[in-house]
Amino acid sequence: MINLLKSLGMYIFSFKKLKRVTFYLIGTGLGAGNSRYMPGTVGTIWGWALFLIFDYLFTDALLFAIIFFSFLIGVAASDFIEGEQKEKDPSKIVIDEMVAFWLVLFILPRGNDGLYIVQNSDTDFFLIQIQAFFMFRFFDIVKPWPTNIVDKRVSGGLGVMLDDIVAAFQTLIIFSIFYRFELV
Repeated sequence: MINLLKSLGMYIFSFKKLKRVTFYLIGTGLGAGNSRYMPGTVGTIWGWALFLIFDYLFTDALLFAIIFFSFLIGVAASDFIEGEQKEKDPSKIVIDEMVAFWLVLFILPRGNDGLYIVQNSDTDFFLIQIQAFFMFRFFDIVKPWPTNIVDKRVSGGLGVMLDDIVAAFQTLIIFSIFYRFELV
């Protein structure tokens, strides 16, 4: 019967297939990680665009919950994809870049905040986000200490996600120092 249904182009529902498709959609950032060129950068840009939408739609408490639960789901999706690909942190996994950059953008001043670093202008907030983007990509690609330690010593989905979170905090610390001493 199953072979007859398959030959007619009908497929039996399978939780295994649903799990695989779901984890790949999440892990690759809805396909952004399948980019032929610079999938991590493409994933970060896609994450940035999603954050702007989320920031408009949700309160800060809900936005933080989305970031937190996306981290946990990202660990599971990354672990699954690593296991299937039999490769440590395949480049197609971009949920780590997305969630880490969401954290950066969440902590940085945004257009709807009462905190003003430079001037009260949306252009300034966009400039801050651009600078944070390049700084985050630098830390994510180069992986200086302590990011490189996390990258080497923590395995599985947690390692995939955690090294980018460390890169996010490095971005925020350096960004704060630069702004504190007016270097940017």
